[in-house]
Amino acid sequence: MKSHARVVIVGGGIMGVGLLYHLALEGWTDIVLIEKGELTSGSTWHAAGQCPHFNGSLNMTKVHMYGTELYPKLEKLTGQAVSWHPCGGLRLATTDEEVNWLKYVYGISKLAGYEGEIIGPSEIKKYHPFLETFGIKAAFRTVTDGHVAPADVTNAMATGARNLGATIYRRTRVTDIKHLPNGEWRVFTDQGNIDCEHVVNSAGSYCDVVASWTGHLAPIANMLHQYIITEPLQELIDLKMELPVVRDPYSHAYLREETNGVLVGPYETATAHTCWDGQPPRWDYESELEPNELDRIMPWLEKATERLPLFGQTGIKSIISGAITHTPDGVYLSGPAHGPRNYWMHCGASIGICQGGGAGKYLAQWMVHGQAEINMREFDPRRFGPWATKDYTTEVSVADYHHMYYCYKPAEQHQVGRNLRTSALHETLAKHGAQFAQIFGWERARWYDRSGEGEKYSFRRSNWWNAVRDEALAVRERVGLMDLSTFAKFEVKGKDAYAFLNRITANKVPEKDGGIILTHLLNENGFIESELTVTRLAADHFYVLSAAAAQLYDMDQLCWRRADTEQVTITDVTDDYGVLILAGPKSRDVLKACTDTDLTSPSFRWLTAKTRTVAGVENVRLLRMTYVGELGWELHVPRAGMQKVFDALMKAGAPHGLRLFGTYAMNSLRMEKGYRGWGSELTAEIDMFEASMERFIRTDKPDFIGKAASLSRKQKGARMKLVYMSVDNTDSDCVGNEPVYHNGKVVGVTTSGGFGHATGKSLAFAYVPPDATEVGTQFDIMVMGEMRKARIIPESIWDPDNARIRA
Repeated sequence: MKSHARVVIVGGGIMGVGLLYHLALEGWTDIVLIEKGELTSGSTWHAAGQCPHFNGSLNMTKVHMYGTELYPKLEKLTGQAVSWHPCGGLRLATTDEEVNWLKYVYGISKLAGYEGEIIGPSEIKKYHPFLETFGIKAAFRTVTDGHVAPADVTNAMATGARNLGATIYRRTRVTDIKHLPNGEWRVFTDQGNIDCEHVVNSAGSYCDVVASWTGHLAPIANMLHQYIITEPLQELIDLKMELPVVRDPYSHAYLREETNGVLVGPYETATAHTCWDGQPPRWDYESELEPNELDRIMPWLEKATERLPLFGQTGIKSIISGAITHTPDGVYLSGPAHGPRNYWMHCGASIGICQGGGAGKYLAQWMVHGQAEINMREFDPRRFGPWATKDYTTEVSVADYHHMYYCYKPAEQHQVGRNLRTSALHETLAKHGAQFAQIFGWERARWYDRSGEGEKYSFRRSNWWNAVRDEALAVRERVGLMDLSTFAKFEVKGKDAYAFLNRITANKVPEKDGGIILTHLLNENGFIESELTVTRLAADHFYVLSAAAAQLYDMDQLCWRRADTEQVTITDVTDDYGVLILAGPKSRDVLKACTDTDLTSPSFRWLTAKTRTVAGVENVRLLRMTYVGELGWELHVPRAGMQKVFDALMKAGAPHGLRLFGTYAMNSLRMEKGYRGWGSELTAEIDMFEASMERFIRTDKPDFIGKAASLSRKQKGARMKLVYMSVDNTDSDCVGNEPVYHNGKVVGVTTSGGFGHATGKSLAFAYVPPDATEVGTQFDIMVMGEMRKARIIPESIWDPDNARIRA
């Protein structure tokens, strides 16, 4: 065995092998994969091998599409045969909301570039003559996807990797991993040890165990999944075409042709469970199946027989019953693990055969080039924190499995695994009717329901509409109060704190105590990694804020950029402070009733901060800034004092018509101001000039990370440009990833949107060609399957001179 390699990948399933192959294609050949048994001998070998295009995520669609484009070419590329079946697919819709979903995904298909269409029930028989169409309202037909033999495609990529110089060790068990003082990783095996710059956890059903050796988190559950294959049927032997893969919400199953028989794989909506009582498999577990539980899944098999009667017309040839990994959100883990550099996760795939090729390609790009060509945020393992315990992971993964063919509407979430992280005001806000969403384990209020009926989730405007309008108008006309304790919060202290922050950020860090800036962390390629608010409390003390979902991500960004010679400490203080947003024309009147601080503009200017006493609570950090485009303050309150400050503000605000507001109203307000969002408008695919964020990058200051690349990119010119548009929408607004058309062709993509209640406009951000960014330029946007007129408008539509903010 080698003693050193650039990369060691632990695990020889399709995820690990797919990454090995694509790292080799990127030019890294000093790479090693270690597998304890034979390749594919975990979950890969017994997978059904479906490769669908239909998906509600644009980035995941790109992952899937790459696989379906690669797999048919692998034999030519590697010399190893691959059994690829380009039979297409049918996704059935049985409710109006499922039809709405098909319409949204149809827009994604136009952006991704695959062939698909929505057809009516009467057209289904043309593509699948044996399918019963009762209860079906529509179907999404895909043309170029299909299914593949898992072992074939994995072994072909392994051959391709070896041909390019990669090394694979089979029958070699990894027993431990340790981080070395020199920053490298040592991988211990029963055949010797190997040191490496990068280690990748692709250990499949064992990935949580492997992660635990180094104190990392890999939240996966090994779910028991079963599918049935029948004996051959004469009807299918005589059929000249191969039937498309059907995904049916009625039977909650996939149904397809397999060796002239029928294959049915149900995702049962009850009674699903993990394998091995939630424990990892034995270390000598290899190419084994679990005892089948046919009786338990009979209700779904009976429904499958109703949908496809052929299934019940012959005997069962085989029952496949085995483990598949599942994460709480059903999305695989791919990216850096939190903590020391160069420990990567690449595991947890429940649809891994389809995803193995594309997931490997994009992680290889990230490892080699510092970023991928798609936004990897939804795959990043740091979307889960320490709150994702084993009990949480199991409970929510089971629920996600149960809902595999359930149509989740926008904003709808699992109702299990909740209340993991709550604000000090959680119970108080609940009594006011708060409708909570979970974000990075936190419960955060979306809106306030005074009716008691709760949110009716829909792809179109629903019962929250009037309440959110009232919340937004209260902020615009009077005053609103919001709990935004979910901010990620960091203290950056030390002699070199100012120099450190100025070196790593694109904007100028405040030189005076009390100054506040919005700034961004760029990577070496000049693309946007993070968005931060930096407040200077003292020359050696800075308070840094970022998005709730970026807590671990931005802690890594800060720590990884710190030089060994810099005297700087970085501390996560997220749980130490709650945050209240007080905003609106009357906010100064409300706040002055609770503090002796002079709040007038000459004394307390916009984008400045003071630490003061509020409602008798000391050490409240008052930041004069908001994300809603109104006069206002953020109150960062020691957690123990949150209730006291909240009560005082509510009492002082009552005469002014104060109203609680949530994130739905905040989105409406920020859209009217034209404020960008991290993760939507601002991603690692985009540079500051493309995002129309020139005012936040100070290329005149001394060197900072990403400066040289940014200047180079500016000189070359933007590939695309962010624009701000009004849209002629009716009962639904843009949410992001809708295709933008110009002269009948797709030219861009929306990133987010919402209705501005104060302006009466449906608004959206979109990336379009740089030569089509003049104010007044008209486009069409496909919203819920319908073309809507849109036009570029000046930024921003509300208070463009910021007079209200500065008041």
